[in-house]
This record gives sequence, structure tokens and C-alpha cells, in this order.
Amino acid sequence: MKMANSKTHVTKLGVLLCALTVIATGCSLSSTASDSTTTLPNVTTTEQSTDSAVSDDTTATTVAIQSAAERYGSETTTPPTLTNADTITTAGLGPVRIGQTLADAQEAAGVTFNAASTGSESCQYYTPAAGATGASFMVVNGEVVRVDISSGPITTKSGYGIGSTKEDIKSAFGSKIQESSAGDSLTFVPVTDGDNLMRVIWELDTSGVVTSLRVGRTSDVTPKIGCSGS
Repeated sequence: MKMANSKTHVTKLGVLLCALTVIATGCSLSSTASDSTTTLPNVTTTEQSTDSAVSDDTTATTVAIQSAAERYGSETTTPPTLTNADTITTAGLGPVRIGQTLADAQEAAGVTFNAASTGSESCQYYTPAAGATGASFMVVNGEVVRVDISSGPITTKSGYGIGSTKEDIKSAFGSKIQESSAGDSLTFVPVTDGDNLMRVIWELDTSGVVTSLRVGRTSDVTPKIGCSGS
């Protein structure tokens, strides 16, 4: 009977120890699961930080590639229509034509014309604020009547401008060229209808090299200095 009780006691003790072991094992699994779960917010935080960095970089890139028009306004970045690539013809200079009003000439040129410090309401010279180096426009009673080129790269449509020689111009245009008695200028005289009242004149230095050129109606372009009678 004592032996049976001892076995029963040992069996109960074994069961108790087994139960304690299971409980201890269960606590360990729970702890491991908890540690594993706590790593997820860290990963999420890292991704959020990376996303934030990407967002900041994107913003920085947007600022870097912002156009001048967006930053300063389109008016300051629109290039003039009138440029150094335009040429002198019997009609005028590029988009600016003899006979246009001052307002129409500025609109065609795409740039403001600044009045010279001398002149009068009846005859005034204007220079473009940008776009055509060395060009100026003689305006009489609000109408463009003459274009002068005193410096820069602008030439006639045939390519004759400052730096060209008398011989080259006379050879190119033949009988359409009239040379002044003093030999200090050459005048192109058109023969086609509609142009026969217009003239292109090249001023020459003593060695026969062009120093300036101009175009306009005969009465307005013939005097070497424009607005000289006003």
C-alpha cells in the first residue's frame, strides 16, 4: 500500500514537473514572437524616412529645374523677334519695315525701342533695347523712315556690311551702284517697281572699307546724319 502511494506521488510529481516545463516553453515562444513583432515598426520607420528623403530630393530637383519663365515671368525671357541674324533690305531691317508706326515697329521687333537723348517730336532716333547690335531707327512724325547700322554684324541680304570693301560691293551690284564724287560712299539704286524710291547706302573710310550702312526713302536716307534738319 505504501509502495502504491509512493508511485502515485512520483507520478503526480512527474506530471507537475511536465506542466511546469510546458508553461516555461510557452513563455519563451511568446517572448520570441513579441521580439519579432517589435522589429516591424523599425523597418516601417526606416522606409518612411527613406520616402521622406526621396520626397525632399524630388522637391530639390523641382526647384533646380524651375524655368526662368516660372521664376521671373515670361516677359523677361521672351527673346526679341529682331536679332543680329536679320538683314538690311530695301524694305527695312528684318521684321521692322520702312513706313511702320513706332508702335507697330516695336511690336514687330518684339522689343522696346529707347529714344535717343537728342531729337525732337518731329524727328527722333530710337534704338532697340536688345536683339540688334548697332541698329537705330529714325522716326519722323511717328513713322519709321530710315534704319542705320553703325556697328555690329548686321549686313545687307547679300552679306555686305561693316568691314566690306568698295570693290566687293561694286563687283556684286554692278550698274546698280552709284559712287559719290568724293568716293566716300556707295548707293544701291533699285530698278524694280515699288523699290525705286528706296536706297541702301554704305559709308566708306579712306581705304574704301565700309564703316556704316543705312536704308530708307531717298529723301530721308541721303543725308549722312539723320534728323539733321530738325
